[in-house]
Amino acid sequence: RQSHDIIPKSNSQGIEASIPLTPLIDRTVLVPSKANEFKCPGDNNYELSYCASQALKRSNSRLESQLKASTFEAWKSAIGEVCAEAYAPYSQGTIYPLMLMRCNENLNQTLLEEMKELGERQ
Repeated sequence: RQSHDIIPKSNSQGIEASIPLTPLIDRTVLVPSKANEFKCPGDNNYELSYCASQALKRSNSRLESQLKASTFEAWKSAIGEVCAEAYAPYSQGTIYPLMLMRCNENLNQTLLEEMKELGERQ
């Protein structure tokens, strides 16, 4: 067991006991409840990431319904590679996953807008 996996705790006789943290961390899932839903776009990295992930899910769903399955998969792969390369300098930072989600979402929105404009021209 690593030292960061336990918290020392004094008992009634002043003797330190250890409380294991790993089981608590393993079972912790952060999800907004109905009473405490995030107001997007959010105020911190966790909320920003949650909101970005929801926006990306929505745009992916819209694209998936409008494109052939093989085209949609190729699109996701292509934008994933492009965004990863564009933000590679930040890949070790805590904000990197958020940057990738926003990049993917921005490109999805661009394609959705282009498809909308194409439909209006026909």
